[in-house]
Amino acid sequence: MSRVTSVELDEEDVRYIENLIAEGRIRSLKEFVEKCVKFGISYTLDRWQPGVMNVGPVRVIVLMKKALELLVEHVPPEDHEDVGREIGEIVSSFLLFQHQVECSQDWDAAFKILSDMGWGQFQKSSEIIIQVVSPALPSEIMKGCLEAMLNVKLEVIHLKIDVHQFKVL
Repeated sequence: MSRVTSVELDEEDVRYIENLIAEGRIRSLKEFVEKCVKFGISYTLDRWQPGVMNVGPVRVIVLMKKALELLVEHVPPEDHEDVGREIGEIVSSFLLFQHQVECSQDWDAAFKILSDMGWGQFQKSSEIIIQVVSPALPSEIMKGCLEAMLNVKLEVIHLKIDVHQFKVL
């Protein structure tokens, strides 16, 4: 069941939404509002306090990719896979708790949530190849993370572009 309502928007907000429609990034005000509501529900914005966002019991922060890269630079390369596995265990627990997604059983749902969270654009290009376009983490960290989440063994396929590919072994 849907419900019709009206909301008064500031002129600046209306111009912003009209520009999105003109650019073809959204089709309508309705689509924009629906996306905002879904985002708000997923990230429990009803409980948001400025500067602190919790999703259930998990504190979430927005971090510039450059800052993340600086942090990763201080992790020795030989520790990347182990760090990735630990991250994968945390993410698996979060997805199970917050989204009721068992990563090892529902790869598509896990990949969609990771993509929505900004970790990259995850997809299976075949039954044995996983691709991550515009990844947020280096390939060895991502490998360890995905291995822990999906309960599989992966092999990195090294590419010279900003895409990770992993072969499921």
